[in-house]
Amino acid sequence: MQADKFNHQSQCVTFRLDQSLMGVNILDIREIVSCRKITAIARAPEFVMGLMNLRGQILTVLDIGVLFGFEKRAVTKESFVIIFKQKNLGFIVDRIGDVVGVDPAHIESIPANIDPGIQTYMAHVINLPEELLMMLDAEKILSDTLVPGSL
Repeated sequence: MQADKFNHQSQCVTFRLDQSLMGVNILDIREIVSCRKITAIARAPEFVMGLMNLRGQILTVLDIGVLFGFEKRAVTKESFVIIFKQKNLGFIVDRIGDVVGVDPAHIESIPANIDPGIQTYMAHVINLPEELLMMLDAEKILSDTLVPGSL
């Protein structure tokens, strides 16, 4: 992707889950870290991978792919954890992409043929020259995963 083709009014971090290109608004992200040792939590929901110690702070790591109906993530050397700004919570991705500026002219509504499991957590799509970028709604992910009793 070439970020110079877009108007830099807003920016997003892109990443891969399976073969899908997804993104989240950069303003919703505190940091991106390499995937360290994740300790499983007994009886946690399937989408919770476990806990990770990051500089003495305990973070809950989610596998949002499970929320979308994908298979559980396998941690590889290319795996990263994207940490939300609002909570001590992050989610694992298969590969980090670029930070791209988004031209509002390229923003489109969510196509009906995208799986409903993914649509639930999407804000919109961005029509890039190479492929479709599915933009996730951080607030929706946080609200659905932080329901009392889910963690």
